[in-house]
Formats: sequence, C-alpha cells, structure tokens
Amino acid sequence: MHERSLPASPNWYCSRCSDVNSSGLLGVGAKNIIYLIDVSASSCRVVGELVGHKDFVSSFSFCQHAGQGHVCVSSSNDGSVRFWDSDNKVLLREHAAHQSPVAAVHWSPLDKNLAVSGDEKGVVVCYWHNTGDTASFFPEPRTIFCLSCSPHTWSSVAVGYKDGMIVLIDVSKKGEVTHRLRGHEDEIHSLAWSPLAGEDAFYSRPEDREANGGVSAGDAGGCYLASGSKDQTVRIWSSAKGKAVMTLKLPYLKKRGSAVDPGVKERLWLHVHWPKGRPTQLVSSCFGGELVMWDLTRTGKQRWTLFGTSSEGQNHSRIVFSVSSVRLQDDRELLISTSMDREIKCWDLASLDCCWTLPTLGGFVYALTFSPVGAGCLALGVGDNMIRVWNTLTTQNQYDTRSFWQGIKSKVTALAWHPQKEGSLSFGTDDGKVGIYDVFSNRPPQISSSYHRKTVYTLAWGPPVPPMSFGAAGGKPSYSLYSCAGEGVILQHDPSRLSGDAADIDRLIRDTNSIKHKLSPHTDLRWKPDGKVVAIGNEDG
Repeated sequence: MHERSLPASPNWYCSRCSDVNSSGLLGVGAKNIIYLIDVSASSCRVVGELVGHKDFVSSFSFCQHAGQGHVCVSSSNDGSVRFWDSDNKVLLREHAAHQSPVAAVHWSPLDKNLAVSGDEKGVVVCYWHNTGDTASFFPEPRTIFCLSCSPHTWSSVAVGYKDGMIVLIDVSKKGEVTHRLRGHEDEIHSLAWSPLAGEDAFYSRPEDREANGGVSAGDAGGCYLASGSKDQTVRIWSSAKGKAVMTLKLPYLKKRGSAVDPGVKERLWLHVHWPKGRPTQLVSSCFGGELVMWDLTRTGKQRWTLFGTSSEGQNHSRIVFSVSSVRLQDDRELLISTSMDREIKCWDLASLDCCWTLPTLGGFVYALTFSPVGAGCLALGVGDNMIRVWNTLTTQNQYDTRSFWQGIKSKVTALAWHPQKEGSLSFGTDDGKVGIYDVFSNRPPQISSSYHRKTVYTLAWGPPVPPMSFGAAGGKPSYSLYSCAGEGVILQHDPSRLSGDAADIDRLIRDTNSIKHKLSPHTDLRWKPDGKVVAIGNEDG
C-alpha cells in the first residue's frame, strides 16, 4: 500500500460507521467501501479496504475477543450483513436475512460468536458466526436507528428507534421485550452500555439519592445504559428498573471564529461513547463538532469538559457522527472521531488533545496540480464542492491540508496555479464558474463575472491576446487566465479585473484569419511554456 493516501469520507448520519480493534486497526464505512486505517503509530496509515457492498455501509463493528480481533461485520443499505477478515481483506460470509436497508450492526462484547443487526422496518437478526445460523425477531414495528449488545449479559440488546423509543430485548427468549425505556422525544442516535456491571450510583447530592429510592448501594441485577438523542439530551438508564436515572442537557458552546458554510443546515447528531475502564466518564458529541467528556459523579458546570481546549483549531468544525476508542499495548488510550467536516481525528483520552487529523474526500477528484512556485504544494479539485491544498513536504504532519469551500457551491472540475504568483490558484466548476483563490489568505475567492454554460474542463495561464493585450504599456497584465468548457467556448479573463467581461477568443481567430464560417467547438487548450504558441483542440478532431 502507498505511503500516504487520502481515503473517501466516512458516511454521515450513522452512529457506528467506524470501529477500532485492540491492535489499533480502524475500519470506516465510506460510501459502499470499508477503509482500514492503522492508528497505532504516531501518525495514521491507510492499509487497505473491504469491497463488496452494493450500497452505503451503514454500520461496522469489530469482534473484540482475543484471537478474533481481525474478524469484523458490516451492514449496508443494500440489505446485506457481511462478515470479513480484515487481515486478509476477504469476505468470510454474507447474509441476506433482512428485507430492507440495515441500519445498525454490533458484535457482542460478551459472546465471541454473536452479532446482532436491525433494519429500518424494525426487524432484529442474530448471527452465530461459528455455525452460520441466524434468528430473526420483530420486537417493535418502528424504524431502528441504532443498537448495542450488553457487555454484561450476552442475551441483552438495547435497540434505539427513530421516534425516541428505546427497548431492551432478550435474544435468548425470541427477542422478548424486557423493558421499554420512555423519555426521549426524538430520534435515538446512539446507545452505549456502561463498561462496569452493576448499578453503583453516581450521585453526590442527597436529594438525588432520595428521589431514586436510596439506590446508592447499587443494584446488582442491572447495569447502566447511556443514550443520545436528537432532543439534545443524553440520558442514563437503569436496566434493572427500566427507567432513567439521569438526564444531561448539552451545553450551548459559542463557536470559536471558524467559518462554516451557511448553505448547509446541519441537524444535531448526538453520539455517546462509554470508554472501557472509565465507568464514571462518558464522551458525547455536541452541537457544532465539539466533543465533551462528562463526569457523571459531578453536577452543574463541573460536570463537563471540552476536548481540544489547549490550543486553537483542534476541534471538528461540523457535527460528529461516530466515536470509538482503544487502549493500545503501550497503554495509550485513543479516541477516534468522524465528522461532517470530512476529517477523521484521533484524540488522547488522558489529555483530551488531538493527536492527528486525517482529511478525507467526499467526492471524485477531478483535478490534481502541484504549484510551480511553492514546492510540494498540491491542489485537489474535488466533487464535494471543495478545494484541498495539501502541503506534502511538511515533516511534522504528513496530512497538512486546508479546505476551501467559499464561493464554490459546485463540483471543482479544473485547477491551475499561477506560473509566478505564489498561492494564486484558479478554479473552474461543474456549473461553469471560474474564480481565483489566494490560498494564503482567509478571503473568499474572486469570481469572474463571465460564466460558461457548461462544465469547465481546462484552465490555463498565458500571455494576454487582443483585446486584452492592448492598452498602456505599463498597465497590461503579464498573464491572462483562459478557460475552456463543455459548450466549446474558450474565454480569456483579466485576473486583475474579473468583474469585467471575459473575451471569447473565437472573435480573434476569425478576425485574424478572415474566417466567415462558424468555428468548431473547442475541447482543450495548452500554452507553450515560452508563451509564443497556444495549442487548441477541437470537437471535429
């Protein structure tokens, strides 16, 4: 596998689209592929992929049992559940027990052979990996959003629904509902069982203790379950009693000066993750992309701590969808998060600081070009309406990239760096727009007032030709920007006055050569480096 690669973006609106195993291998569902990324070293490395699903991967889970950590399971909107060997990157078994898109799958932390999945119609299926047997249950006719197998009772599974209902079912008794947990008013995004068995109380306030009938001694039979919902609350439930014992309201945090695309209205996604070995600490996502560590033994303002506060710019800039954690052999505890900002981040659970960020791509790459002036500066034009500029020579950070989205609003289909002016990058889009970014400033790009009718395929900087080469000797620009698009027109833009009209070069060709007939549509152009000749390709061959 190559030294450095940027994977596709992890899927949105899935609470378990990523998982990490005990040896530090991360699996993330991106479109219909699962990328495998080694996160055990100080920087990450894409080591392979699992290919086979026909539609979006909705959920992914490793088997967390000794000797079986390389086996994993995934579910997809194609209705299938697949078992894989991540070492050899091969499919072990495929199941089609569901009739509709599968929303969630989880490998039981207690039974090394059991995986459980749930679909949009409400059907829950159990798989026994050793025998290939399956069993289907239908606990509730509601849309399943997430599910989680208990780490303390093998047969107990918590299922979260779109309408805010959570049920606990017993898969050893045909999926019989043991408790209905009512309280959330909206979609259940995520469920996490406490890593500790029993229900030792967190309460520090006497009034809490009385309200709960003096349960501070702890309840031997059950164990706590955390849920995150679109209703902006996290709830902690007693599985023994079948009722909520604590409600956490998300704190409103002031966004710290990061520009966010106002064209995208983002809903809240509330993910909860209960790290192993930390029974009183719960991680949750928040409104804008922040991650919060809750201390369940405290109350009020001291109850939560933000990740990434030691320095600026560590946090995700958009909502977080999935979080998983691992304790490595060297005792480092890492947390991995995926987000709508198309970045995968790794956090140190001890310091709550970001260790590294892996940028990902949310669309096809249509253009790739190295700057002729800034060494190692690579620009990518991507189908997710963003430009990435990757500083490939930085030694500290192998994935030093910045994203540019302002003023683009369409697939980026063409790029060209200015031959001399460092940081000046022209771009063309799928909807015919031409613009110029200064990648060293935070300003929006300049946009040409002349649009193409179709997709921009080629951009080239070259010497000005008439009418732009006329004018005062001192005042003429040294370079014009030329764009060629799908309708067959080549325009010459004046980079110093993009608000002025661009010139169609067909007029110049016809005037110079006294051509009366219509010219063939153009498909491409290139200037000779010395600027003396330009080659133009035409549709007629």
